[in-house]
Amino acid sequence: FTAATMPNPFRSTAAVLVFLSISLGVLPLASVWCTEDGGQTVQGSSMSSASETSSVHLDQSAPRLTPTPMSQEVADSRDEQAGEADSLDPTAEPLTYFEALPDYPLQLIRPDPAHHRKLEIVARNVKHLHYIDTAVAVVAVVGKFHSGKSFLLNQMMGKSEGFGIGPSVRPQTMGIWMWGKPMKMELPSGQPLSIVFLDTEGFAANNISETYDAKIFSVATLLSSYLIYNSVKIIDQGDIDYLELLARRTQLFALRSQITKSRWFDEFNHDLLKFPPLVWVVQDFVQTTVDEESPQEWLHRIMDTSSREEGGYDINLLGIFDTVDCHTLFLPATKKILLQDLSKAREEDLTPEYKEERDRLIAQLKAGIQPKEKNGKPITGPELATLLEILVTAANEGSLAEIPGRWEVFIDQLKVSALEDCLTFYESDMSVLLRKHNHGAVNQSELEFWHRSATEKASLLLKQLLFGLDAAIVEALEGLEKSVELNFEKTRDLNDKKIQLKCSEVQRRIEIEAEEELQKLVFPLKTVDFEAARSQIREKSIATYINDVGHLRDNVAFQRHLDRLKNGLEYIFEAARLKNKNAMEGLLKAAIEQAVERFKEASSNQNRIARTTDVFNAVVEAASSEARKVFEEQSTLAHEESLYRPFLGSLKTRLTEQTEECRNENMQLIKTVCQSQAIELTGNFRHTTGPSKMVLPVNDTELESRLKAEKATAFKAYAQTQEAFADSPAFSEVKNYLAAELEKICEQRRDENYQAYIKEVEVPLKTAMKLIMLSADRYDTAFAVTQYMKEVCLLNLDEGKAKHWQKSLKQIIAQKFIDSSPELQNIIRSKQGVWSTVKGFLQWLSWLIWG
Repeated sequence: FTAATMPNPFRSTAAVLVFLSISLGVLPLASVWCTEDGGQTVQGSSMSSASETSSVHLDQSAPRLTPTPMSQEVADSRDEQAGEADSLDPTAEPLTYFEALPDYPLQLIRPDPAHHRKLEIVARNVKHLHYIDTAVAVVAVVGKFHSGKSFLLNQMMGKSEGFGIGPSVRPQTMGIWMWGKPMKMELPSGQPLSIVFLDTEGFAANNISETYDAKIFSVATLLSSYLIYNSVKIIDQGDIDYLELLARRTQLFALRSQITKSRWFDEFNHDLLKFPPLVWVVQDFVQTTVDEESPQEWLHRIMDTSSREEGGYDINLLGIFDTVDCHTLFLPATKKILLQDLSKAREEDLTPEYKEERDRLIAQLKAGIQPKEKNGKPITGPELATLLEILVTAANEGSLAEIPGRWEVFIDQLKVSALEDCLTFYESDMSVLLRKHNHGAVNQSELEFWHRSATEKASLLLKQLLFGLDAAIVEALEGLEKSVELNFEKTRDLNDKKIQLKCSEVQRRIEIEAEEELQKLVFPLKTVDFEAARSQIREKSIATYINDVGHLRDNVAFQRHLDRLKNGLEYIFEAARLKNKNAMEGLLKAAIEQAVERFKEASSNQNRIARTTDVFNAVVEAASSEARKVFEEQSTLAHEESLYRPFLGSLKTRLTEQTEECRNENMQLIKTVCQSQAIELTGNFRHTTGPSKMVLPVNDTELESRLKAEKATAFKAYAQTQEAFADSPAFSEVKNYLAAELEKICEQRRDENYQAYIKEVEVPLKTAMKLIMLSADRYDTAFAVTQYMKEVCLLNLDEGKAKHWQKSLKQIIAQKFIDSSPELQNIIRSKQGVWSTVKGFLQWLSWLIWG
């Protein structure tokens, strides 16, 4: 809530209640209290348009007080003042939280008083960050002690009495300080921004560890939206090296600080620990740059061309910081008394060059500063306070690696150098052995002996190089032992691979030679001869392998590849054995084919004359005998082989198949002869029973007697002419065919006889058809109409020529007439259907039962 939302009589009371609630912890410090018109002011400062050069910092015409050095005792006194500022007068006009902030330096972090190694948070002062309810940006200045960091900050803020500075060689700023009341400005987007200025304890002070410097640098860097590294007169290699060392340790620290992410209210965000833009400010700069290059180009050129003594190492601050810029400042004053104590310098005492360059730096800062963000959104004072606590906690918990002392670094470098020299000596001594063997495979025992000798020489050399440094000798010997063992392990592994490769090459070469020897053999060979040749080649191959790589027999690869050679030879022999077997099988197959061809020639029936059973059997037996003789002659080499009998059996099977083919062929010839005779007899039968020999119609008994006699004559003639083939199945098959053909003719003659009878009674049947056509509609089933047709036909046949014919003959004539008449068949089909079929079936049953 705001004071503007309350009636005037309650505003003072509300202010007292809110501040009491904050003191007791009831209300969060991040709550916002605004003035009646919602405005927020910056006391003692003025941020105007960028076009007014002198207005980019605080009003320089304001009266200036002479600041006193800010020692730790003064800092403690300021803490008490900050505590008193928290207790507001209940009767006073209510102020906004921002207006309640003190307009003087506040110590946020101080060194522990006992050892000056750890960082301590000044909780009472950090609490003031909670009063900042707008987006916040942090500008921090770091650098060596007594390099003018505090004076630079005072100039940037436009403060006459600002951060403590003094003429003493004793460092003035301890820990990290904040100017109590942030500077207010508005971004081009219209967003209000509170700028917090941080002054830091200088680096490289007496009796202060480099780890402590790294803690100050890391916390200040990761809090900042803009980081200023301050140096004096020039940029040298030492400054670049030390800044890079601090930056890299801060980079590692930022990653390790993630372990405290559980202290955030929502999920940890990496944006809070990213590096800000870096501006390297060189104060008291009076030189000129090369070829009128800009300060930024000067710095980048130095970074590009700088290299350490050991070489091969690039300074890579550009890879750590978001951007790296450089800004130079001329001497702030020319009088010695002012240069000794710049706290006495007034604005008019400063040199014009300094003021011009200072104002450009402030304008650059104002144009480029951005709020610190989390998840893409600006953070406020309470979140900045939380981040400060996390970073200090992480720094004190050991997230920064320790840096060794300079003597320790020298000893370490000496150990490294000696170790490298001795390792190089060891490698050179080992290379003598390798060159001796033309960098090929070396006997394992010889390699180990040479390794022990070279190790002893290298150890002796190391002791001479580090003479008098007993502790270093012990550590270096351990390092040398590990390095040598590692090197020898690689050499031994490489030698093992060479041995394995050598044995493998010899193995493969001998296998190829064995294959070539086997290829010289002419297959097929008798099994006895093949096994003798195989044994000879195997013994020669093993002897060659031992002769070529026997000096490497102390390595497991020798025996392993010897075993592989033996197995490989067996595979090769097995392949050759299979090849010999295939060749032997080919020989036997060719012998079978030749024998079968001889059988075909001997049993051939080129004249296509049917053979009797006795003649056929004699021909086949003679052909089989000649075929077996040919097989024996062609397979002489295989008589003692296990394959011989199976192939002999295969020959018998083939001959049996060929005999069966010949029998089938002869059977077909017999069948052809018999069929020819049967066709002739069928023709004779058709002629003797035809109209020229037998006048129709005749009595059925007479007809059947005549047909039977003619059939007997035909069968007798068939048996007499084909007597030689009477034992052949073809004879019986054709006889059955003849019988079937004769029966067909008999049926034809019977039908012709009935047709002759029908022709005799054509007139009565035509009369019957007319009657049927007139009365057929009276019958609704096929059975009923058919019965009616038969009855009408029989009634008409009882008159005329058919009157005295047998009833069975007349019934047959009636049925034949009905079946042969299309008109009558159409009437029967018209009566068919599902219902007609069922009803007709019932009529048929009734007819069977009652007649």
